[in-house]
Amino acid sequence: MINQIEIGQYLQKTRKGLGLTQKDVAERLGISYQAVSKWENGETLPDAGLLLPLADLLNTTTDKILSGGTLIIRKGRRINVANVVTGIESLVNLKQLLGEKNLFYRGAIEGINHKMNIDFEELVKSPSQKEFLIGEAIMQYLSDGYTLDYEELEPYLKSEKLKKLIKKYMGEPVRFDKLTIDNNPALFDQIRSIRPEFHNLDELTLLPGEYIRMESNKEYWCSQIETGTELCLGLAVDEVSIKVFEYGAGGENQRLIHEEKRND
Repeated sequence: MINQIEIGQYLQKTRKGLGLTQKDVAERLGISYQAVSKWENGETLPDAGLLLPLADLLNTTTDKILSGGTLIIRKGRRINVANVVTGIESLVNLKQLLGEKNLFYRGAIEGINHKMNIDFEELVKSPSQKEFLIGEAIMQYLSDGYTLDYEELEPYLKSEKLKKLIKKYMGEPVRFDKLTIDNNPALFDQIRSIRPEFHNLDELTLLPGEYIRMESNKEYWCSQIETGTELCLGLAVDEVSIKVFEYGAGGENQRLIHEEKRND
């Protein structure tokens, strides 16, 4: 069971041990220092989408954060990758077994499409996109405290970028390419002018398009911003434009709310 007080105490202890202030953490994550204060007081928990960058910043793991600094051995809570793959394949096969117009099939697929803001039937036609669906299911398991034998991924996943993301969710010390305000101040000036929530943003992370439900085989400079509500804001920057998305926990109900051309 998650203990918010213990998590808050662990976050505070770890932050202070690195010589960081609440303001330092807030600025690096693009959130308010009040949000960090609420985490450390045990009033709220970090949004799931912020766990990875928070763990990276504090030189710890998501697992350790959610356990309040104490690694817990979860007996019997190991991910069976073969079962995950079978689960995705079962959804694909459901169309053939029940028929494309069957209400059970249509209800299942429409529910997935609505919650995840995707077109499942189109994505599974692409091997790379299908891999990322499998990877996303695995990462959701990891976020829920399950463990994984990394070697089990090899027969099913070819994408090194996807496996790198999964390693990050496992708490491995994986580094992603970063773009900072020092590299391109003009771009960050433009981003900061879009919304007040972006005023302190000074770093973007390079992520594959499949991971953020955008164009496959393409990479984007990204960030996620906590808003103090149930919704988060996401940035995706390519060589031409800046896109802003709004979504709920785990990327649920993602929708594009702003787009403009880059000026830099």
